[in-house]
Amino acid sequence: MASSKPFSTIVHPYPTKGSPNRNACAYETGLPSARNAFVFVGGLGDGPHTVPYARAIARELEKHGELSYSVFEFKTRSSFSGWKFSCLANDVADISELVRYLRGLGREKIVLMGHSSGCQGLMEYAATSSDPVDDFILQAPVSDREASLVGKGSEGKRKLDEIVNIARDMISSGKGDHPMSHDHLSEDYDRPMSARRFYALHAKDGEDNYFGSDLPSEVARGFWGKFDKPLLILHSGIDRYIDPSVDKNAQIEGWKALCRPGIASRLSGVIPGAGHSVRQPAGEEWLVNTVVKFLKSTAAFPSSSL
Repeated sequence: MASSKPFSTIVHPYPTKGSPNRNACAYETGLPSARNAFVFVGGLGDGPHTVPYARAIARELEKHGELSYSVFEFKTRSSFSGWKFSCLANDVADISELVRYLRGLGREKIVLMGHSSGCQGLMEYAATSSDPVDDFILQAPVSDREASLVGKGSEGKRKLDEIVNIARDMISSGKGDHPMSHDHLSEDYDRPMSARRFYALHAKDGEDNYFGSDLPSEVARGFWGKFDKPLLILHSGIDRYIDPSVDKNAQIEGWKALCRPGIASRLSGVIPGAGHSVRQPAGEEWLVNTVVKFLKSTAAFPSSSL
């Protein structure tokens, strides 16, 4: 498992062209002379260096100099507590700015890896960004709506739908960016949170609902069909945010079938014995090795920057 000891990183301040994401910095670990960039995008509440396996990937990539990757982590407007008042469009804009900066450094290939709700950001990126990258990796792609209902039964669903309706009414009345009342949010929702963000995460038609099991197939196909570069999909075997009754392998196979032919990697699968953020040593090793195998499988593909 990734060490909690001090570690070195290269800090890259980079311009954001008037974006609200001012004073942006990216943090590079691994091979300083790498030709390619591996960009890690965390989930809700994450920021640079909060998910240890990103550093484990960097250490492993140092052993594979032929791939020539270093790992970048960075702070977006959604990082740490910012997610409660941000949105996917901001995530895409912030990722795009970093991608442009890395292209300016001469990085040939750029890989984006999303963890948890970072996966929603990458789904949105594939659909809307005009800054091409070379590979995508989704780890722990979960539905926030369904995650909030794990173990809560029909009564939990009824209560959630009530709060979603309150958020919808606030948005309709022009108060979408206002914080929801503490009376309407339990501690599960890491309050405060804007009505717009709550709705995006928890409504069936919310903009963050890319992974809901109740999405119509034609809607889901529209999402997954946006990927035009190699894609690796990895569930965690014992993810507490997925109902235990869900067949994770079957879900991944279903998503792969919605992608364009040849896009979804055969290496996609379930990380054995891994929790949501893969803090178990055996799970981390499996994840790191699979990521390296994936990068090797796409190494001969031409860079999207060419």
